[in-house]
Amino acid sequence: MSQTTTKRPLSVLQKSLNKSVIVRLKNEVEYKGKIDSVDSYMNLIMTDAEELHDGKIVGKYGRIILRGNNVIFIKLINEI
Repeated sequence: MSQTTTKRPLSVLQKSLNKSVIVRLKNEVEYKGKIDSVDSYMNLIMTDAEELHDGKIVGKYGRIILRGNNVIFIKLINEI
């Protein structure tokens, strides 16, 4: 019998601090950057953030705050 461990989304995000992610919001805007902080509502503070439209960078920001209830998904980017 194999044991599987359940991963909670908030725990995964908390372990991914300072890692690169792509966050998509309800208004279809995406942001790429590093997670600086996350709280229990999944509000995010990101650094080195870039705003993406159709995969193209349209804006660069130092630090942004994203409200958790506007987030559709958060994709962890594998760093090689």
